[in-house]
Amino acid sequence: MVNKVQYFGIRDLREKIGDFANSAQSGEISIISRSGRPLTINIPFDDVLIEMGAHKSLAIKLYEEEVLSLSKAARYAGVKTDEFIKLLGVAGISVLGDVDSLKSELNQF
Repeated sequence: MVNKVQYFGIRDLREKIGDFANSAQSGEISIISRSGRPLTINIPFDDVLIEMGAHKSLAIKLYEEEVLSLSKAARYAGVKTDEFIKLLGVAGISVLGDVDSLKSELNQF
């Protein structure tokens, strides 16, 4: 399942702190802005973050959410593409997509 990046302005944050907390708890990335300019990016505090660090964790999340391509996410994480594929495997994320999509693509041949 692909989560989307959530955007919160400072006013939103004050008024909708519950939504922000729910977003964080569900593992979504959030960007907080003031006057339309990003102030901070919040990434889920999970096992991937603890084991791999912020850059790799964020690269994995952005790849999973289809914000970055495989090669761009690998570059952001500071590793070669084949190493990034291994990191995705450790995080339980397939580079092949979901099984139904893969079967559909194979049936087209």
